[in-house]
Amino acid sequence: MSDLFRNAMNKVSITRALFALPLAIALTVTTVEAGAYSKKVENSCRADYKTHCPAYKEGTSALRSCMTLAGRRGNLSRRCVNALTDAGLVPRKYRKR
Repeated sequence: MSDLFRNAMNKVSITRALFALPLAIALTVTTVEAGAYSKKVENSCRADYKTHCPAYKEGTSALRSCMTLAGRRGNLSRRCVNALTDAGLVPRKYRKR
């Protein structure tokens, strides 16, 4: 390969990397923010977490999956479901009366 061709390919690679960097940062920030819950949700669902998913570490996707499964089975408390609904994380049709 000629040096000219190698230099051109390096410039293309650097340009692609610089273009992809802001996207990677945005996805990381969005993922972190998406995983965060309000204090109201944390406080309202703490007992449900201890009852249904104590083996999972807080803030993990495994815990979120466990709590989602508990919710689908109808095992979450009224307080927890209502807090999740108020936070916009669960549709209102699942609100317990």
